Amino acid sequence: MEKETSVYLISPVRQVTDEQAKVIADHAEKLKLAGVKLFNPVDDAPQQDETGFNIVMAELNFLLQAAMENGRVDILWNAGGKPSEGSRVDLGIAFALDLEFKLVAVFNEKKPTGPQIGLKIIRELDGEKPLNVIWEMYSELSQIKHSREAVIDWDTEMTGAEQEWQRIRLGLALGCMAFNPKLKISLGRLTGEDPAEKKSYPKVIREIEKAIQK
Repeated sequence: MEKETSVYLISPVRQVTDEQAKVIADHAEKLKLAGVKLFNPVDDAPQQDETGFNIVMAELNFLLQAAMENGRVDILWNAGGKPSEGSRVDLGIAFALDLEFKLVAVFNEKKPTGPQIGLKIIRELDGEKPLNVIWEMYSELSQIKHSREAVIDWDTEMTGAEQEWQRIRLGLALGCMAFNPKLKISLGRLTGEDPAEKKSYPKVIREIEKAIQK
């Protein structure tokens, strides 16, 4: 029996089918029965938060704790439908914190949406070659680690590779900030609409900027 292993679940939270939700819930229940300390964002993050800042901080704090306790992330990745921003941000955080990855399931792998940079990273971490995307990840991570500020440009629509990298890059910056609170994260160029009534990552970055200024 696994005892007190910290496991963070990377999985889609919104726009999941009933079948996908059941697979995710069944895996979460299996982990709980095995005695692990589980963080499932659907259940354990404050999803009603207005901006998303408290959601991201709760997730980041658990991931940092898991990194210090030799924990891991279990990944259930949705390659189809509307791409999950949160999964990509979480992937970047976990990579920056050098957490162990375990790929549990891939939904819609035969009908992918977009370039699927995140899935390529996961596959390469799992030993698949060539390792082109992983080297780009290490390059991005090194740049952030050796900077005083990470400026994150943001397109509100994730339509291509650069928009997917923006989400991953934010995750890398958040992971670095967890180890180095002096790292400043700021919002660069914002493209597209960011409705005031919806939680979003640009709002999260602005909250981080405010916290740094205090």
